[in-house]
Amino acid sequence: MKNIKYYLLFFIALFFFSITPSISNANTIEGKRAIVFFHNEVNRALLEENTEEINFIFDELPAAAVDVTEEQKRLLSSHPDIQMIQYDQPVEKSGQTIPYGYKLVGADKRVPSTLSGKGVKVAIIDSGVDTKHPDLSIAGGACMMRIIDIRGCNNSYNDDAGHGTHVAGIIGAKNNSIGVVGIAPQAQLYSVKVLDKNGDGTISTVMAGVEWAIKQNLDVLNISITSPNHDEALERMVKQAYDKGMLIVAAAGNEGPPWAGDQSSVQYPAKFNEVIAVSSIDNKKQIGELSSIGSEVELAAPGENIYSTVPTSLSTSGYDMMSGTSMAAPYVTGLIALYKEKYPEMTNRQIRMLLQKNVIDLGARGRDIYYGYGLAQIDKQSVNGEITVPYTTNGQGKITFDTSQLINKYNSFNMYRAGKLIASNVTATEVVDYASKGTIEYHFYPSDDQSGELDFVNLEVNNPGPAFKDLSSSLWYNRYITYLYHQKILQGYPDETIRPTKLLTRGEASILISKALGLDTSKSPTTFEDAKSGVSAPYIEALATQNIVSGYPDGTFRPNEQVTRAQMAILIAKAYEVAPETSNVFKDVRSGVTGSGYINALAAQNIVSGYLDGTFRPYGTIDRASFSVFLARTENKDLRVTK
Repeated sequence: MKNIKYYLLFFIALFFFSITPSISNANTIEGKRAIVFFHNEVNRALLEENTEEINFIFDELPAAAVDVTEEQKRLLSSHPDIQMIQYDQPVEKSGQTIPYGYKLVGADKRVPSTLSGKGVKVAIIDSGVDTKHPDLSIAGGACMMRIIDIRGCNNSYNDDAGHGTHVAGIIGAKNNSIGVVGIAPQAQLYSVKVLDKNGDGTISTVMAGVEWAIKQNLDVLNISITSPNHDEALERMVKQAYDKGMLIVAAAGNEGPPWAGDQSSVQYPAKFNEVIAVSSIDNKKQIGELSSIGSEVELAAPGENIYSTVPTSLSTSGYDMMSGTSMAAPYVTGLIALYKEKYPEMTNRQIRMLLQKNVIDLGARGRDIYYGYGLAQIDKQSVNGEITVPYTTNGQGKITFDTSQLINKYNSFNMYRAGKLIASNVTATEVVDYASKGTIEYHFYPSDDQSGELDFVNLEVNNPGPAFKDLSSSLWYNRYITYLYHQKILQGYPDETIRPTKLLTRGEASILISKALGLDTSKSPTTFEDAKSGVSAPYIEALATQNIVSGYPDGTFRPNEQVTRAQMAILIAKAYEVAPETSNVFKDVRSGVTGSGYINALAAQNIVSGYLDGTFRPYGTIDRASFSVFLARTENKDLRVTK
């Protein structure tokens, strides 16, 4: 019976990760999707340091889906915690439907492919959302209907009209085996009920919904609600949200072309300057027959005959077709969630400008009254403006960027490598990074601009070297290892590998620290009985001479013993004369923990970092990659990212 249960759970694991073509075809140049089984519980720390990406951790089995290179898979297979590893396999397409709008906005070509809206908070200001729908996950919400009816929130913020649930599915329907898939399936959706079962509400209920979203510090507001009348009170509340950094998306309206003599049929709140007004198009990219148009239209998105979620109380299937700009707006909202995840440092104005630049231009050239700037798209295009960032490489891992044009036009900029922030608020006219052989994507974005009138620069660097068989340029620790290699502190092995996942010994750590400090290693080793010979012996002696290491009470050094994270912190702090600090940074590093003061001090200087759960795990062992990260950050302050 046990074997049957195991087989069924394993099949479910494969099924979950194979529901769309883009996911089932998960092999990439840099790594492949694999399922890792542990003997007991999942060792997340081991996976974080020895995989390219953790995609999913299962609850019913001690297993995880990850992206790994061949070398990482081989090394993980030999770890005692791991039972087995096998590559993921495709299964036949399930019952989940990919709506035409998904591809029309380019969501199937997102860069990177792992973007899901994770961590981005989206408010659906509407008729509520079906909180029990199997294809939706609702993080929270609020009901504002008591403003007009004391019994208006008897069913909390659940949807009794169907409109809000349909909007929610377009934004964030789960990527699973049923129904549909949303643009940002892992965005945090919040149901803000401001309409009753008939789809009616008031300015005050909408204002209260926007205010609630402001208080909750949400990121994006989707308002698929319209009114023909300008209202100053609502405008003030919307402006308050925008000034707080929120992005606000609204349906342009379903009034069709303007009446004779009118210039626009766009409704409020879409008509406000702070709001992204969205018109509706069909699967042939033609404007919807009833879509409002006017100069306020900023973007166009699919809105005609859209299949999405509806409350199961209103439809037994839980899905239905709807049309209108109410369906177009959430496509843009979903895209914004992906933009926010990809570029967390960007302001709402910067993301808004990037959306405008990334469109597919429809209709008349440039902005027009039907499509605005054009069809909203995923961020996959190069958007280089008049500013360029020349660069040079030296073949040994150093890449030097000339950022003078950026600084001449802007005061500072943020720099991203493969979508991850590596430098913020930079004011220098020259920036240096380090990478092994490969193609690396960088982008630069002014960090202090508020007008939106800026140039976003994408740059692909083809770096000639150095080349290591097991050090892809996409690995998170690549720049740190390459920096140490460039400085002749760390070297590769004769087989052209760097072995980043190899656990470090005390002797090897001593070699790295001694080389980094440039210590004299000519003295004969005499301090420790067990460290008088071997490759590491002169380096250990050099550290002992400088009182950086002292060994164990029994007079030994134990050079072949693996280094713990606490020992690493002590060694680095003493070597670079970093004074200990008492303020606790990690929840598992208190005053009684070995090296706690040094760990706290290095964390305060952005040299060491912990895990996602807020721990440091001082007694865990450390590999060559992690040690290299901490040593490189100590050596070079430019490698410490501060926000």
